[in-house]
Amino acid sequence: MYKFILLFVALACIMPFTSTAQQYMTREGQVQFFSTTPIENIEAKNQQMTALLQADGRFAFRVPVLGFRFEKALMEEHFNENYLESHTCPNGSFEGSIVGFDATLQDGEANDVVAKGTLTIHGIVQEREIPAKIQWNGTGWDIESMFNIAPADHDIDIPKVVRRKIASSIEVTVRANLLPR
Repeated sequence: MYKFILLFVALACIMPFTSTAQQYMTREGQVQFFSTTPIENIEAKNQQMTALLQADGRFAFRVPVLGFRFEKALMEEHFNENYLESHTCPNGSFEGSIVGFDATLQDGEANDVVAKGTLTIHGIVQEREIPAKIQWNGTGWDIESMFNIAPADHDIDIPKVVRRKIASSIEVTVRANLLPR
């Protein structure tokens, strides 16, 4: 009986360390988008992405819309008030899993993967398969992805007067360094 109690206590002490090592997160991930047209280029950056990766490949991130910074204050105002309506849709998010995730990668090894799940922008949920690269850096995971989003796919209405200034497909880049939680 004494051995059983000792084993139980030892497992209880070890369990918190094993479960925390299986989650990786950041609160400082970067999302950037770029829209190019003959009339004007539009670029914005956000360094407030929160992301979580489980050891089994489940992955999620959330980006506060108000965190995007533009070169011109008027662009930022229009983006928040007229296009993404941040007062009613304050966050963009992705929830799914990383297909091809290999938790046994060695330091410096990278893997091309696909994040498969639901992307929510402007309150519109869409199933997506997003290509990404994931690399073990010795202490955590570096994730980088580049993909396109069409504003029309997320019911983002672009007024005719500025439609020629905003591309119909916007390039999005995501970068994050996820550390053990």
